[in-house]
Amino acid sequence: MNDSTIERVLLWMVSGLSGADLETACVAKLDVDPALVKDVIAEARKRLTLAAEYNRDELLGTALTRLNDLYSRCIRAGADGNGPNLAKALDVQREINRLVGLYRQTSLLPGQGTEGGGEASDELRAIGEHLLPLGLADENHPLREHARLAAQTIREHQTNQTENP
Repeated sequence: MNDSTIERVLLWMVSGLSGADLETACVAKLDVDPALVKDVIAEARKRLTLAAEYNRDELLGTALTRLNDLYSRCIRAGADGNGPNLAKALDVQREINRLVGLYRQTSLLPGQGTEGGGEASDELRAIGEHLLPLGLADENHPLREHARLAAQTIREHQTNQTENP
């Protein structure tokens, strides 16, 4: 198997030739031993996969660079006196987080998505056990709403303590 043979097979694959037609072309046009045809095609597929992964990583890097630039522009938008565009910056940050995989697919409804193992599930269950008995919101509300209300209550309590010592 030499590189020029594999490169030729790669070109055929990219142009749409596949299956039996690809095997026939390897034997007829490249004089590949019929016993080695499957190995040559497998090597070409491997190289094609590696190239696709490289392109994906390169494009992901380009997208993240552009999003980071947009985020910076949104934050710097205050130079004209209007202040930063925080709503747009938050949208851009969410997209960045989504692209880099920072979001988990975890249900935040009490009693859902916390079955099974995992540290995140254990943490959600523990948070739910502490927040739900407080009755800050209806039990069917998402756990994040219970957490938001708890944080708001703590802030109000701290404010009252500093004003009325």
